[in-house]
Amino acid sequence: MARRGFIILLCLTCVCSFSHPAVPKDKTKKKLITVFKNTVAAYGGLAVLLRQTGKLRGLIKLYTGTDHPREGDITIRFIRRLKVPEDLTRLDLKLPTAPTLTIAYDGKRIWGAEDGNPIVLYLRSEAAFKADLIHNYEAFLRSQEFGAQLEYIGEEKRSGIRLHVVDMTHADGSKTRFYISAKTWRILHLEFDFTDPAQQETVHVRESFYDFRVVQQTLVPFRVVRYENDQRVQEIRFTDVAFNVQIDKAIFQPGGSSSATSP
Repeated sequence: MARRGFIILLCLTCVCSFSHPAVPKDKTKKKLITVFKNTVAAYGGLAVLLRQTGKLRGLIKLYTGTDHPREGDITIRFIRRLKVPEDLTRLDLKLPTAPTLTIAYDGKRIWGAEDGNPIVLYLRSEAAFKADLIHNYEAFLRSQEFGAQLEYIGEEKRSGIRLHVVDMTHADGSKTRFYISAKTWRILHLEFDFTDPAQQETVHVRESFYDFRVVQQTLVPFRVVRYENDQRVQEIRFTDVAFNVQIDKAIFQPGGSSSATSP
């Protein structure tokens, strides 16, 4: 059940596209530079954003179509490298009456385990996790490291909030669309697509961010809500966020999973 829950954990949704007024190229470039610089500054600046390690713990709800969501604990750990594709990421998900599910990227491949025992991940779970490695709000802030191109699309309003809309084209050709508050310069939503290889279907993803707090000079959203096909499927409320913490690189390797399943 944990693995099935994790499929929902990673597969999300997007909202319908909007038309935006055309903006002259010179003005578009200036606007993009302004939006990028102000957004990076709002999150603490590049110096603090490029920290090497981080650990986030929180509570997760998985909405599986039943009357009540499944609730559990989630821990995310990462180590950043000079090259983004070599970043290390590990996620541990613990649901009641289910084994602790681990899914991680060791800089070369994605692997999974249950209570430290190796498992073969569902194709959808692996594809979703792989997409999550590059389609996240920090990707906008680290766009140069990602080797990505940014394009200013225009402005729109959602719930009365004026938003700047920016598209990011990644090195692999995939795209992420960011919605940034014109008032606070916070990334409030992002959207992207990925393919479910098992069904050969496109999964539409939307992620929304709330409850922003400053942790060690870095702006962090403590509540993250994710959707699939306009249906809420996941909500995370972080309770503990820390950067520049000591993390053993071995936990990102399959052989190190059994000794590091506890947060």
